[in-house]
Amino acid sequence: MVHKTVGCASCKKRKLKCDLSLPGCQRCRRIGKDCPGYPNEWDLTFRSENGTVYAKAHKKRELVSRYTKREMVSASSRSPSPQNGLSDDIQFHAVCLFFHDYIVDSCPGICDGWLDYLPDLYGRHSENPSLQDAVLAAAYANMGQRTARRDLELKAASLYHASLETVKNNLSSLQLATSDINMTAVILLGLYECINNTTFLDFSYQHVKGLSVLADLRGSLLLQGKGPTLLQIACCQVNRRNIEFGLHPSAAEKRLSKLLDSASLAGRMVMNMFNVSVFSANAFRDIRSGNPGCIWNLSILQSFKELEYAHRQWNEDAKMSFPYQIIQYAAGDNLDTNFTPEAEHHIYRGFWSEALWNKYRAAVITSNQALLARLDAAKASRPDEDFETPDITELRIQATLAIQVMVHDIFASIPFSLGDVPSYNYYNTTCPSKSTSSAGLPKSVGGYFLVWSLTVILRCSVASREQRNTARAALVRIGRQFGISYAVKSAQDFVGTAENA
Repeated sequence: MVHKTVGCASCKKRKLKCDLSLPGCQRCRRIGKDCPGYPNEWDLTFRSENGTVYAKAHKKRELVSRYTKREMVSASSRSPSPQNGLSDDIQFHAVCLFFHDYIVDSCPGICDGWLDYLPDLYGRHSENPSLQDAVLAAAYANMGQRTARRDLELKAASLYHASLETVKNNLSSLQLATSDINMTAVILLGLYECINNTTFLDFSYQHVKGLSVLADLRGSLLLQGKGPTLLQIACCQVNRRNIEFGLHPSAAEKRLSKLLDSASLAGRMVMNMFNVSVFSANAFRDIRSGNPGCIWNLSILQSFKELEYAHRQWNEDAKMSFPYQIIQYAAGDNLDTNFTPEAEHHIYRGFWSEALWNKYRAAVITSNQALLARLDAAKASRPDEDFETPDITELRIQATLAIQVMVHDIFASIPFSLGDVPSYNYYNTTCPSKSTSSAGLPKSVGGYFLVWSLTVILRCSVASREQRNTARAALVRIGRQFGISYAVKSAQDFVGTAENA
């Protein structure tokens, strides 16, 4: 049994005695920091290497049976890795936990999966250095963050750098560089950067550019094998980065967007994100120019209306393909209203459909915020003109209303994302083979998918202070509950700018 350590992570890091007061310790409050809270019983139990751990690991192995069968066969034929200083049991538990936490199984015709091909790929190519190191880096980082085990975090960092080196060496061969294995390794390295981000917010996008370059090198071959899934993930990460930092897409990123499947709702959503990133980056560029004619003209209004139409069409089609239930709160509902202030919450068919809906909402917020920024800049650049016509005023009202509706819906998705409510019953009954995919402990991927939408709210000038505080509280909970340090860094970044909001 590992000794149970109490006290918040901040006090332990500073080697100070924690007073264990609620909701946070006084030491953190005195230095102006948010107390990260205390380990719960699940965290302390999982740190134990006794029969309880093996029972929990066995339950998780049932949820990832495809992986388990392959891993056990593979492990029996392998000799222990001499460079791995951790036991095979810890490695096995870490990978099982990571697959349980971050893989979303697909349900054909209902909901796409996310990295659902990884257990099979890892089972067949677990000896591949880049893939093995990338999987173990993400797995150890996930377990290390959730259990506050410094040895696991250090091992994860070591494997991360080893995988980086292997991926870099693979660039000498076009076939190796653009393979499913190499591209998946880069995606996993990006996931590691979100889980184990303790430095800068842009660290979580460290390998997005490299991923887009690899995808562009693969070109039309992305339409083969796991290519469509890899293309969608690559384009989505690129669009998120471009929107967050106001960047224009590169030539390679433009070529990739043209390869997306416009017949699928997921592909259309990523294409819409691409168009929003262009509209937003153009707005930042034109506002900085100070040229009134560039800041606002009829072609800009036309571009915005085209974005609106694309969003409206996607919304209507998504409601037909994967609708969500709207549930009103009732007396006795055991939901944390600190993170779910709305009078209703949403239940989705799966984490991937919930992620698509929130990407749609974040894209709508971003496009309308860019429009409002243009209108404000245009009014300021034309002080001698009556710019604020009734049409412009109505445009402002509609844009503000659209943002508020999207913020409301993102907040209403929080209980589902964080595992406070079960998944949509229709999903379970329509796809019985996957009925246990969301069972048991909440999956970290739900919080991971939610982080970007919440950061969009944090950076939205139209969102109220109360709404930003709600988004920040949800990010802190995601960081504490699922060990995703990027969420905590985003919340801390908000603290530094809150007073200027």
